[in-house]
Amino acid sequence: MRLFLLAALFLGSSVLSIRPTAQVPVLDLSTRGLVAAAARYVSEYQQQLTWVLADEDYSQEVRAQVPEQRGAPRSRSMTSEMFFMFAPFEHQWMAIRDVGEVDGVALPDRRDLRASLETMPATHVAAAFKRNNARFNIGRVTRNFNEPTLALVVLDSDHRDRFKFERKSVAKSGDATLATIDFVEKSSPTLIRDLRYRSVYSKGSFMVEAGTGRVRRAVLRVQIDALKVELTTDYAPDPRLEMWVPSVFRERYEQGQETRVSDNRRDAATFPDSRRDYEHIQCEARYSNYRRFEVLSRIK
Repeated sequence: MRLFLLAALFLGSSVLSIRPTAQVPVLDLSTRGLVAAAARYVSEYQQQLTWVLADEDYSQEVRAQVPEQRGAPRSRSMTSEMFFMFAPFEHQWMAIRDVGEVDGVALPDRRDLRASLETMPATHVAAAFKRNNARFNIGRVTRNFNEPTLALVVLDSDHRDRFKFERKSVAKSGDATLATIDFVEKSSPTLIRDLRYRSVYSKGSFMVEAGTGRVRRAVLRVQIDALKVELTTDYAPDPRLEMWVPSVFRERYEQGQETRVSDNRRDAATFPDSRRDYEHIQCEARYSNYRRFEVLSRIK
């Protein structure tokens, strides 16, 4: 219950009432307060962005490659349906890509996502589609965790205590106050493991609205041996679902170290291994036409 103090000044028979000014909510801009608000938002978001479909336009480009894979494609475009959900028992986000066209050509062996979800647990479907879709990746970098909602797991109650958070900046954007929070994973088991199941420690940042905790942008970075990965997701409001959804997802992969080969023969003879393996891949996904997804059966 709110209590207001009314002050009155009596002058003869007249009464002057002084009304209290509207109270402006005080935003908690501390690191602890911002993380707590973002965690509450993600907890609700896990229920909202579940059993949702979107259309995806996805592009890949090999920006640099040493040595060059002769005859291999340097770019690729795909159109797909992307299925989003959160598996509560595993505390895991899933984004299942159902590829329809590759470089403008319809897939003759396209799998039936709806039928698969009606007959198998969603986690099994996600693994099967992930293996199947890996054949469309270009370049030498092996990648299978390119999911736009992956960074949100950092704020989940099962994982949050393993991370250190630090507020870096605060700025106004229209009526909203936006804060940037950096995070670093400090202990295992880690969110990501390499192909040999070794721990891979994550770091990155969130841009969140103070007060609501709404995530506007999420950046996740990892390094696996000589491979550097950066995944960035921008969120935007969707009028149909009446919520914020992934709008653009960008991936950057950089393997090895780029070096220039000297034209000087003496240098080349002295440093015969100066030209190392190097690869730089950029990918971008754009999402539209969000809608609810219904199947006969639900998560098992």
